[in-house]
Amino acid sequence: MATRIAVVVALVVTVVAVDPAMSGACACGAFVANDKLRAQQETALVELTGRTESITLSVQARSEATQAAFLMPVPARARFEVAEGELFTELDRISRPDVEVRRVTVDGDGAGAPPQSDRGATVVDHVEIGPYEVAQLAGTDATAVTHWLGDNDFTLPTALEGALGPYLAEGWLVVAVRLAPTSGSLSAGLPPMRLAFETDTPVYPMRLSATAEGRQPLRLYVLADHRMDISNPAPDGSAPDLTFAGQVKPDPQYPTLSAALSGPRFLTRYDGEFRPAQITDDIRFTRSATDEPHRAVVIVKEYVRSPWPMPAVPLILLVLALAAGAVVIVRRRRSAKA
Repeated sequence: MATRIAVVVALVVTVVAVDPAMSGACACGAFVANDKLRAQQETALVELTGRTESITLSVQARSEATQAAFLMPVPARARFEVAEGELFTELDRISRPDVEVRRVTVDGDGAGAPPQSDRGATVVDHVEIGPYEVAQLAGTDATAVTHWLGDNDFTLPTALEGALGPYLAEGWLVVAVRLAPTSGSLSAGLPPMRLAFETDTPVYPMRLSATAEGRQPLRLYVLADHRMDISNPAPDGSAPDLTFAGQVKPDPQYPTLSAALSGPRFLTRYDGEFRPAQITDDIRFTRSATDEPHRAVVIVKEYVRSPWPMPAVPLILLVLALAAGAVVIVRRRRSAKA
């Protein structure tokens, strides 16, 4: 039986030809573009319900690219829809850290302050949803993706083709998402998209990010029945930080999130930044040992001047100098009287 692959490809289409040398990556995938680009922030919500996993993704990139392809592997044939951008605004509000202000007294001059087999691509379905034209592809290796990109005026860099190999060996499908020209350039951001698929082992794909040039920032939300732990995709680097864990339920303050909730669920948030050379695996999800709530505390240090207008040692010298002057004056007065 032929194996199958699944990769998400989001395209911002214009008449400009693509320079095959231009490529980049975000935490969950990779870009092919006609200009250099870098992911500034990737925010994702992973929803786990039984065997169904949904990934809602928002990527902000810094680039002058007018034409680009975004590739993200998924482990099974996916259902696609456009998501509400307000969702992540609500999630950020719910999970934002507490702020603790600590006053730090410094010297008057500010000293002490910190420094600042069928190798072709077969289209198995084709739909239009909102600003997206979505085609789902089947193939046996990266040649399938290469052919499809070539037919759409893109060239898949060799490094990315090699990085797709492990996913293809595991048997995944290809979702190709074309962004309508009226949606603007990549610098304006991609409308959030949601992909849902069936899986027994929930995963957030990260291995393509090993081809990136710069650090990969990621804010990852997990919505499940319980608090969730995540694996570190870069074992030799710092693990993502747990920022928030707590129960959420329908609330008029958060209408977009509430529309996706049929009852109380547990929201967990992680924030991390990864060096590409250290990324060796995808992110895996497991239930935490406890559902204990958690909210990170951000400590803000407020630096204030000390009560004295100058450092202590010079002040002591000044006092001694004044005292010595007084002695001289007294001696002169005594000499005058004599």
